[in-house]
Amino acid sequence: MSQDTEMEAEDFEPLIQAGHAICASDALIDGEDGFRFQIRTSDIADRVGGVDHRLDETLPAFLIRYDSVAHAYLNRCSHVAMELDWQPGQFFTQDKTAIICASHDAQYEPSTGACISGPCPRGATLVKLDVEEKNGQIFLCQAV
Repeated sequence: MSQDTEMEAEDFEPLIQAGHAICASDALIDGEDGFRFQIRTSDIADRVGGVDHRLDETLPAFLIRYDSVAHAYLNRCSHVAMELDWQPGQFFTQDKTAIICASHDAQYEPSTGACISGPCPRGATLVKLDVEEKNGQIFLCQAV
């Protein structure tokens, strides 16, 4: 495999539809790098109703493991709509206790997405996505 092909494979973020597997359970290690993917707004319309978007826009999302549980969020800071990770997949603070926005230093509680420090507005949260872990896979749940 050429170096260009390897880089393209590393940069690839699959488009995941509701009801489909995001990744294998063992791809996530507690407090380590997350798994980046894309999601259609139509699959999560109930979650992004207040967010300015087109009906079937594709948005970046990510999956992490924290306290042995898989959690997924839109990859968008609640302070300013920018992706959170500094390097692809790196979402945690150095001490692995919070998700951090690399641009603004806003920090979020990993299991709820609630802002716990930084410039985000009072009561701000990341947009959480419903996931289910079964049979060695992590699935994006169907929209309600």
